Amino acid sequence: MGELRKRLIWSDAAMAVWIDIDADTALPEPIKVVELERLLMDGELVCIVDPFEEAVLREVEEGSLDQQKRDAAWEMLADVAQDPGLFIRKSRGQILIGIMERHGVTKQTAYRLLRRYWQRGMCRNALLPDYVNSGALGKRRKPSQAKLGRPRVVREGRGSNVTPDVERIFRRVIDERLLKQKHPSIPDAYASGLNLLHAVLPMRSVAELPTLEQFRYFYKREYHFTETLPNRMSAVDFAKDIRPITSTSTAEVLGPGYRYQIDATVADIYLISEQDRSRIVGRPVVYMVIDVFSRMVVGMYVGFEGPSWVSAMVALANTVTDKVEYCRQYGVDIDVGDWPVKGLPDALLADKGELNGTKVEAFSKAFGVRIENAPARRGDAKGIVERYFRTVQENFKPYASGVVGDTTSRKRGGHDYRLDASLTLGEFTRIIIAGVLWHNNFHTLGKYDRAAGMPGGLPAIPAMLWSWGLANLTGRLRTAPEDLVRINLLPHDQATISELGIRLFGCFYTCQEAIKEGWFHRGQGRRPTGVTVAYDPRSADHIYLRPSNSLKDYWICDLADRSRRFRGVTFWDVWLLSREERRSDANAAAEALMERGKLLERIESIVAQAEDASPVKTGMTKKDLGTQIRENKQQEKRQERQKTAFKPAKVQQEIPAEVIPLRGEKQEDYAFPDLSDLIFKEEGDD
Repeated sequence: MGELRKRLIWSDAAMAVWIDIDADTALPEPIKVVELERLLMDGELVCIVDPFEEAVLREVEEGSLDQQKRDAAWEMLADVAQDPGLFIRKSRGQILIGIMERHGVTKQTAYRLLRRYWQRGMCRNALLPDYVNSGALGKRRKPSQAKLGRPRVVREGRGSNVTPDVERIFRRVIDERLLKQKHPSIPDAYASGLNLLHAVLPMRSVAELPTLEQFRYFYKREYHFTETLPNRMSAVDFAKDIRPITSTSTAEVLGPGYRYQIDATVADIYLISEQDRSRIVGRPVVYMVIDVFSRMVVGMYVGFEGPSWVSAMVALANTVTDKVEYCRQYGVDIDVGDWPVKGLPDALLADKGELNGTKVEAFSKAFGVRIENAPARRGDAKGIVERYFRTVQENFKPYASGVVGDTTSRKRGGHDYRLDASLTLGEFTRIIIAGVLWHNNFHTLGKYDRAAGMPGGLPAIPAMLWSWGLANLTGRLRTAPEDLVRINLLPHDQATISELGIRLFGCFYTCQEAIKEGWFHRGQGRRPTGVTVAYDPRSADHIYLRPSNSLKDYWICDLADRSRRFRGVTFWDVWLLSREERRSDANAAAEALMERGKLLERIESIVAQAEDASPVKTGMTKKDLGTQIRENKQQEKRQERQKTAFKPAKVQQEIPAEVIPLRGEKQEDYAFPDLSDLIFKEEGDD
């Protein structure tokens, strides 16, 4: 005998009533409570999950046919549903006759509704009709000779069903063509699979082949979009734009200062030079550091240094800078409470480029800041700071000139928006500072997810969230000297030491501390082979030497006279100039080797000619040979002196021309007078 499924619909201390939930003609059956207990103890009766639970608990749309049918049926049974007389045959008949007379229904209808009410859980939704089962939704049809679906009206032919052989072709086309990043459209994929369909069904005409609509229906039925999307796009795009978001950034932090996010963007505006307002200097870079918990802007940088470690270093150093003094540099006067941020976070989340590698290790070790790098091309990992950049652009775009437009003056007669630039870097920075102050103190975060324990009267404003979090969650931020933070934020490298100085990137440096240690003494100098130094790529005039393992100690080294040509330039210029010098030296060395080959060829030619012209020298002792060499050398020396002695050329004496008197007259003599008589005449001579 098969198993029966019954529902207990009534009970008292002695008797109970149940009904078979699967029989179409079932009626309530009485059973003793003692018998029920025995069946349960013997294991002949077990409790099962209600098979009608899903149907009864479904939501009914307001005004639908299901609701109308249910309410009409409940109106018939509402007054008698709880009457125990329904469980007794004689009284049940009288109750049902009353229902038939009041509502004008047949006996079969009254019994069918009452039976459904008992079998499906004795609630109002138990009277819902079974329209949801119509059409066998979600069940596969078994194709037969007859064509499934709506008959054709426009196209020729009757069509064909999708058989298992056709399904295999459809799956092959979908797997090979549609489930790829570079995928064609569904019609193109179907068109490429027609050749395979012809091969499997060679006797059928084109009109009798499975249609594009059948291919599209099969694809949607068999391949859920959650399975196909990861294959139809790159993993980065799926993770960034499509994947479901299961948490928030705020849920992963403990309070203010726990995690900062840092990122940069190129502002959509062209600026002009502060020295010459007629010069357009390009678009600035804006770096922002934002606290995840409170959304407070804790640091910033606005300048022309491209997104790199250098500009990120300035923005990070700004997090420990006195904001009152910082704003005063740009002509903005604020109180301490307007921007009360000065400290370092526990963790810093940035792009993989700027804060990746050895450049940030010194800063991380010195101050215990954990560096977290977002995956490549995953801007959604820093959603808070990315969203704020859009706010920054929206603040100034409608009001500033020189804002980047959709196109420049490519069209005839078009205007180039770059020519409208009117703001300098300092003026633009003041605009950004004003926007930051408004955001920190007045902007209400509409989608902020509050932490547990936050009072209902606390508005979601960054400054208030920051103050509440410091008072109730994290306490105080860690502070550090601004100069020390800047030094440890600088990139570090290894420098070599010689008697010429401390050498870094081809530049030589000196400092008083190293001189006192005797590092540069020639011959007797005692120096380490290499040291760790920090350098600012924006200036080659100084480097900062680490004399010990303590990250608090550093020596300031100045550029030596040997490298004076690098004074006032950046390390980027040093690298560029050094690369050019190495390139020119390498080219010159290659040319020198070629010319040296020609030199050696000449030397060998001269030596060969001399050897051919010289007789063989034999038959002399060493003593005679030495004597002869000395005599020969003296003779050669006399000949060399005569040959190389300076002999001035002979100068011919000029004969004065004869003076011919003009007109026969005697001319005066203009020669020097003879003074010999006056000079040599003795006294007493007449």
